[in-house]
Amino acid sequence: MTARPLTVLLFAAATVAPSGAQPIPAPRLDGAEAAVRQRLASLQADLRANTGNGDAWGRYGMALEAHTFTDEAIAAYRQAHELSPRTFRWPYLLAALVDERSAADSLPLYRAALALDPDYAPARVRLAEALERTGQFDAANREYEQTRRLDPANAHAHAGLGRLALNAGDADAAVRHLLRARDLAPENRSFAVTLAQAYARAGDRERGQQIAAAARSLGRINYRDDPIRSGVHDLALDARSYLRRANAHRVHGALDLAERELRAGIDVDASRPELHFGLAEVLAVSGDPVGSLDAARRAYELHPQLEGAAPFLARALFQTGDLGAALAMAEEALRLDAGDVSMMLLVALVSAERGDVVRTVEILDHAYQARPQDPRTREGLIRLLTNVGEAMVGSGLSDAAAEQFEKALDLAEEAESLEAAGLRRRLAQVRR
Repeated sequence: MTARPLTVLLFAAATVAPSGAQPIPAPRLDGAEAAVRQRLASLQADLRANTGNGDAWGRYGMALEAHTFTDEAIAAYRQAHELSPRTFRWPYLLAALVDERSAADSLPLYRAALALDPDYAPARVRLAEALERTGQFDAANREYEQTRRLDPANAHAHAGLGRLALNAGDADAAVRHLLRARDLAPENRSFAVTLAQAYARAGDRERGQQIAAAARSLGRINYRDDPIRSGVHDLALDARSYLRRANAHRVHGALDLAERELRAGIDVDASRPELHFGLAEVLAVSGDPVGSLDAARRAYELHPQLEGAAPFLARALFQTGDLGAALAMAEEALRLDAGDVSMMLLVALVSAERGDVVRTVEILDHAYQARPQDPRTREGLIRLLTNVGEAMVGSGLSDAAAEQFEKALDLAEEAESLEAAGLRRRLAQVRR
């Protein structure tokens, strides 16, 4: 007798099988939030009473996928498709999950879905991407073109056409399509990186380098306008999913939706510092400095080493006028990251407000030596050096003032800033 694979045995053991019915996949829920366990238990009960209902299987599959129980979701979607063969949603959701493991295996499922709804552009672009990954470039090109006709604003269709053009050696066409993709989805790093490659291939290496450099500041976000797939992710009730959805809303400027997701996540698990920190960031942008400060404090209390928490809290304290607490938190942030120039500038600002000239000059020198590359931080340092220089001129300390202007001028020239000319003139005046 041939031994069954371990994965099959494990999957068979993790099912609930009503007598005479298709086994219902039941994932292990160790560590799952109570809301997740309750939701899945409710859907399982519904399914036991309706084992022949394809939509009941599909709804259960969506909840499973939303909480990353992929094996169980695939089994549920397969049963939903078998029982409801005329429903587009189930073969499409099944195809997208199978695609994560095997693009080749997903192709017949995408085609089955599109046979039911040929005008759903997100499904067609996913089919095109699967064809591209399996090396069927001509077929992929046709699907991307069809997607573009269905939805001219589909950034992924333009990006796919750009990649195929680049692969075929047509750099000019690649640049044209990828520019359109980037314009439609400026937050997508992969589109920008591929556009940089296309410019380099087209002979404009300098432009390509500029785009590649700017792309480094982008997050790894691959947003798609796909209501059916988004509907799955919206079902997730775990804290991590609330945070993920909030981040997606923030990228697209929907701050009210982001705040709602973060507060709901905190209701699920108030011990997660990243939820409080995310709320602090959203409230700061929304114009609620007091609420932002409270959320930042809570995030820091829960996890003092959380990346970005100490600097954010220091800035929030400074903006609300608590200079002493801001200085202490900025110095703590520098203890965690000695090279954080933005925190050096905050320490310098508070020290200057307190009349501590020695500390101000000392910390500004450290900031200057760090050679900040972030444009805003560098501009802030140039302004502070200039202001300190002017204060020294007013106190009759021309030599010390000239030293501050020299540093500001050095940074401005390095950045090819328009301020360099004015600093040059001012330095000449001080040296007279």
